[in-house]
Amino acid sequence: MLLVPSDCPALDPVQVDELIARPIAAPSALIVPDRHGTGTNALLLTPPDALAPSFGPGSCERHVNGAGSNGLNHEVVNVPTLALDIDTADDLEQLRSMLAGTHGGAAHTRGMLRRLARGSD
Repeated sequence: MLLVPSDCPALDPVQVDELIARPIAAPSALIVPDRHGTGTNALLLTPPDALAPSFGPGSCERHVNGAGSNGLNHEVVNVPTLALDIDTADDLEQLRSMLAGTHGGAAHTRGMLRRLARGSD
């Protein structure tokens, strides 16, 4: 089972496919941290009930500790397009900066971020 919070706007399906395809013996937990390394932005569990999810502040450490204490094979895996989640105004600025460096796609998101930036001036 793959759990991804809905506030990860940069998610790339190719990187998700690569995460799912990672070889790891079951029972297992693959833990994808946020850009700060403290939260969890994805959790891949085999089987689905291998670990009780515990998202929120400090969740990466909780997931690692829980996997270890449950005897699960586990690994912290950095997935670049899952690192950014939107919790703060700084996160929105990070998204705006990231989108400014790309071309195509996300036209509505770019427009909304521009409107938000103008409103905060």
